[in-house]
Amino acid sequence: MRDCHFDEHNVQQLWAMVKDPEALWGDLGAGSRRLLKELLEGSMKLWREQYVEVAWHQNAPDRRQDYCNGFYRRKQWPTVVGPLENVRVPRCRSKGLTQLMKSKVGDGLNQVSDQVIEMFLAGVSTRRVGEILERITGLSISAGSVSTLARKLDQQVRAFHTRTLPDAYRYLFLDGLYLKARGEKVSPTRRRSRTRRRIVLVAYGVTTEGIKELIAFRIADAESAKTCEDFLWNLYHRGLKGTKLGLICADRGGGLNAAADQVYPFVAKQGCWFHKMANVAKNVKVKDRRLCLSGLRGVYDATDRATAVKAFKKWKATWGEAYPKAVACVDKDIDRLLAFYAMPPSHWKMVRTTNAIERSFREVRRRTDSIGTFLDDASISRVIFALFDYLNRKRAGKVCREFKQSARKVA
Repeated sequence: MRDCHFDEHNVQQLWAMVKDPEALWGDLGAGSRRLLKELLEGSMKLWREQYVEVAWHQNAPDRRQDYCNGFYRRKQWPTVVGPLENVRVPRCRSKGLTQLMKSKVGDGLNQVSDQVIEMFLAGVSTRRVGEILERITGLSISAGSVSTLARKLDQQVRAFHTRTLPDAYRYLFLDGLYLKARGEKVSPTRRRSRTRRRIVLVAYGVTTEGIKELIAFRIADAESAKTCEDFLWNLYHRGLKGTKLGLICADRGGGLNAAADQVYPFVAKQGCWFHKMANVAKNVKVKDRRLCLSGLRGVYDATDRATAVKAFKKWKATWGEAYPKAVACVDKDIDRLLAFYAMPPSHWKMVRTTNAIERSFREVRRRTDSIGTFLDDASISRVIFALFDYLNRKRAGKVCREFKQSARKVA
């Protein structure tokens, strides 16, 4: 099991994997500022409590230190990830603590911002939060204090999972991503824990206005029919009734497609050509693979459905005898695989695969491969939420290229 600890050498290795550091700053800027502001505010509050030796709103007649004196707002606090707005700074009756805090935190703020990036790369685990807060404050932070700060992000995750969803999606894409998390201990006498494979079920949508959005995710043990149905029923009851859905695209081999049939029975289903091509390749010899797949591409690249059906029949006749399993795996799903032809032509490339969601998965893997094994499901949820929140903010209000092309043709 890979250790999640990061030292300076590890940080250098992580940055070496980033082709464009400036792009990464852009990715993490908004999220880093929000998280950094929460860390600064929370850590300074904890620092004051330790300084005065009394928690907020508690009496202690025999106290030896200063008295708390509320908070003030600092309008801007410059950092390397941009200015922090309206930072809530705790005060004491004497000025010594406030000046010391500003000096201690301010002098090392650039280094702190680098550690915030580590937090995103490390999945914002509770242990890493504690390590970073110690670097900020110079004080040993208790596990309880760390949990209090970590719960702030957990509250945002819960709000994301329970928010009301608009019934305004034209397309829905469903897929899953496997990650590793620690499980129960192998035995009471051994410290090592079992590694569990966890699947992150993801729903990705395109609204009727052409806005792409990562709608929801759920962490589960496996892609079982019940788990997938529960996931989609949750979307349904939160508002995504499917009245405007034109197509649902999912990998035919998983439970998500079967669940979509149960929850959204009257919406057309599209099989993912990306996954189907991969399944065909497994059943074809290497020497014939390129030619075989090239013929199959002619099916989904056809100018209309009728031409696609003719191309498929030709491909089936060509390869049916040599590779019956490969042909059969396409033949049984051909109606679903060609469902996208009922949509506007400019949308075909976008809706015939789950590649839109796969691109988001690549971002997840890029930022989590260095972690290896997550501490628990909460750690997975934090990093998935942080990335999804960033991507949704980045796409907010931007109409995708496919919808713009469709609008131009109508005009």
